[in-house]
Parts: sequence; structure tokens; C-alpha cells
Amino acid sequence: MKPYNFIETNLLPDIQVELFNLINNSVNVDTIEGWYFLDKKTLKDTPSVLQFCRDLKLIIQDFSIIVLKNDLPKHVDALPQVAKINIPIANTQGWTNVWYSITDEQLAECPSIEAFGDVHEDVSKLNMPVLDTIVNLDKIIVFNSRIPHSVIKINPSKLPRIVTSLTFKKQPLELLQ
Repeated sequence: MKPYNFIETNLLPDIQVELFNLINNSVNVDTIEGWYFLDKKTLKDTPSVLQFCRDLKLIIQDFSIIVLKNDLPKHVDALPQVAKINIPIANTQGWTNVWYSITDEQLAECPSIEAFGDVHEDVSKLNMPVLDTIVNLDKIIVFNSRIPHSVIKINPSKLPRIVTSLTFKKQPLELLQ
């Protein structure tokens, strides 16, 4: 399974505008950093997002944003979600998404930590080789959230970096093949 795949869609500009407006009407991004969960019912006001998901035959389970002003440390996300879709919303230029190589044995030996009510492995202190990168995320991606990953601030011209993350009732694992 790949660490990520790009998902091409002509809807991206509309999706970005709709989500940017929804986010700005829901939360002050200048006062938060990291993950912030939003009510998925608010997506009813984003017809392009709903069309994008319909085109992929996906039913949204969770809707969150990741707001960054600094690096997002190496981490893996909690099971059972593996395949997540990230949508660049604003200020993603000057940042690099990084995925790291890890063995199942290394992952199994990691201590557990809790975040957002879920328990997952703490990979933040491991020295792992880089598996893949995306510089300046400008397309929608599906990614394997069980592969250690981080986001590194290189030289953004504007902050904060805002990305929407969606999970689904039936994970789109086939998009990672």
C-alpha cells in the first residue's frame, strides 16, 4: 500500500473556497493550532465537497481541520482509520509532508499515547528514514495514516497552514493501491 496518492478533480477550486468560508465562519484559525474537529453536518453548505465524495462513493464519518503555524511532529493516527483524505485549503506553500519507513516490529515496540480519545503508538522520537515527501501540497491526497508522517515548515510566506481532513464510513483503501 502506498503512503499517499493524489486525487485529481476539477472541483478542487470550488471545494477550497467552500471549505475556507465554512472554516472561517466556524472557528478563528488564529487562535488554534493542530487538529480541530468540526461538525460534519456543516458540510451541507459545501456542495462541491459533497459532490466530490459522491463521485468517489464515500460517506463522510469525520470532518476536521489541521491548522499549523509550526511543524507537526512525526506521528501515526489511531486505528481503525487508515485511509484519510486531506484537502489543501490555505497557505500550504512552503511546507513539506513527510512519510517515514518503519517496520511492524518497530511500531509494535513503541509506547502508547492518547490523543483525541484514541490510543496510538508514539513514533515521535524514532529515527526513521524518509519514505516519501510532498513539497507544497496543492492537490487532494488520500494517505495511509498508519505510516508515520509529519509536516515540516520550510519557508511559508503566510500562516497558518490549513488543511481539511476527512474520514469515511467505508475507508477508500483501494485509492492507495
